[in-house]
Amino acid sequence: MVQVSTNPNIQLLTYSEVEEVSGFVGNFQVKVRKKQAWVDWEKCTGCGECTEKCPVKVPNEFNAGLDHRGAVYIQFPQAVPKKAVIDINNCINCAGRKFGTEPRISKRTGKPILAPCERACPAGAINRSLPLSPEGEVLELKVGTIIVATGFKVMEKDWFKEYAPQHPDVITALQLERLMSATGPTGGKILRPSNQKKPKVISFISCVGSRDAKYHTYCSRVCCMYMIKQARIIKEKYPDIEIYMHFMDVRTPGKDYDEYYTAAIEKGITFLRGKPGGIEVLPDGRLRVMGYDANLDKDIEVDADLVVLATAMEVPEDIKQLAQKLSLSLDASGFFKELHPKLKPVETAVEGVFLAGCCQGPKDIPDTVSQAKGAAAAAAVPLAQGKVTIEPTISEVDPQRCSGCGLCVPLCPYHAISLREYQGKLRAKIEFTQCKGCGVCAAACPSKAIILHGFTDEQIEAQVEALTSCW
Repeated sequence: MVQVSTNPNIQLLTYSEVEEVSGFVGNFQVKVRKKQAWVDWEKCTGCGECTEKCPVKVPNEFNAGLDHRGAVYIQFPQAVPKKAVIDINNCINCAGRKFGTEPRISKRTGKPILAPCERACPAGAINRSLPLSPEGEVLELKVGTIIVATGFKVMEKDWFKEYAPQHPDVITALQLERLMSATGPTGGKILRPSNQKKPKVISFISCVGSRDAKYHTYCSRVCCMYMIKQARIIKEKYPDIEIYMHFMDVRTPGKDYDEYYTAAIEKGITFLRGKPGGIEVLPDGRLRVMGYDANLDKDIEVDADLVVLATAMEVPEDIKQLAQKLSLSLDASGFFKELHPKLKPVETAVEGVFLAGCCQGPKDIPDTVSQAKGAAAAAAVPLAQGKVTIEPTISEVDPQRCSGCGLCVPLCPYHAISLREYQGKLRAKIEFTQCKGCGVCAAACPSKAIILHGFTDEQIEAQVEALTSCW
C-alpha cells in the first residue's frame, strides 16, 4: 500500500466513489466523487489525538463490531494515507460546533469554545468554522482501460438463527481474525466477548452459507484453509485449548495445503466430518454444538466456550449499481461475469474493462495475485499499442435512411448507439469500438437503416445463389 501511495505514476483516490462511467476503450470518461472527510488532509498528520478525545462511541467496522470508535477516527493503524475522517452521521456537534458556524465566546475566559476534536488537533486540521460542502468534490478522469477489483464481504452471522447469532460468543471467522491480531480489540489475546476470559474449548463450523441451497450454492474456497490456519495459531499459542472443527469435507487443493491440514491433526486439533444442525445456549452461558460425525456414524455434542462460524464470501452490497455504471453482467451468484471462464478469465463483454480478484468469484490470495497480474497485462496491451482491433461483423447506420426515432438506442446491450446531429437532424450513430455485432439494432430498426456487415440481404442472397449454382 505504501509503494502504491509513493509511486509517481499512480494517483491514489481514497475515500472516493465512482459515480458515472461513459465512453469506450481508450476513451473512458469516469466521474469520481471524493467524499467529504471534514478534516483537512493537507494538514492532518495522522497522530490520532482527535480520535482519543471524541466522546462518541459507535461500533468499529474494521474490528467487525468487537469494539468501538469515535465519530472522528482513522480507519486502521496501517491505513494509507493515515488520515482522520469525521463520521458526520454520528457526530454530536460537541459544544454546539456545527460545521460552517462560528464558535461561541466563553464569558469566563473570553476565548472561543471549540469542540474536543478541534482543541486536540495539534496541526489545526479540523476547523468547524469552514462552510464545507457535504457533497465533497467530483473529479472527471479520462482513462484508456479499467480494472474492477472491488473485493468481497463476508455474510453476517444474523442470517443463521440455528447457530444462536445473538450470543456474543458466537462470532464469525473475520471477527476471530481481528481478535488474533496484535492491533485488534484485545491486543492479540483470544478472549470470549461475553466475559473477556480465555476460552477452554473452541468449535469451528465450516460452510456457513456456502454450498447451501438456502443461501449460496458455491464454495467460498478459502474457508477450510483459513480455519485450519486460525486453529493452528491458537493451538501453538495456547496448547491447553481444545479445538474442534466441524466440516462437511475438508477442501485443501492448493500447493502444500494438504500437508498443512495433516500437520493440524498432528497438533491435536479434532476434525469432525459433519455439519452441526444447531447450537443450544446452556444455563451457564456456554454453547452446546449439536452435530454429527460421519467417521464415527453417530450424533455428537460439543460444549464450547467460543464458536467460530466460517460464513460465506459475498460480493459487496453496491455491486449492482457499479455493474450498471460499467454496463457489466453479473452471474447467477452475483459476481461479475467474465467473457469466457477458460479462455478469457479477466476480460468482460465491455471492451477495455477487466476483472481482478474476488469480484469475479471467491479466490485465495495466490489466485487473486495471478488474476491481478493477468488483468494488468491485458489492460496495458491497448495502451501500449495505441490502437484496438475491432471485429469485422459490426453494425453501421445509413444516415440517409435513418429517421432518428431512437428505438435502437435503449436496445443496444453494449451502449454503442447514440443520437447525434447529422445535416441538421438527429440520426443514430454507432461507436465501432463498442459494437459487438449482435444485430439487435438491425432487427429492430423500422427504417432498415442499420447494416450488419457480413449479414446484409445482398450478401446472404449472393451466398445462397453461390451455393445453389453448384447444383
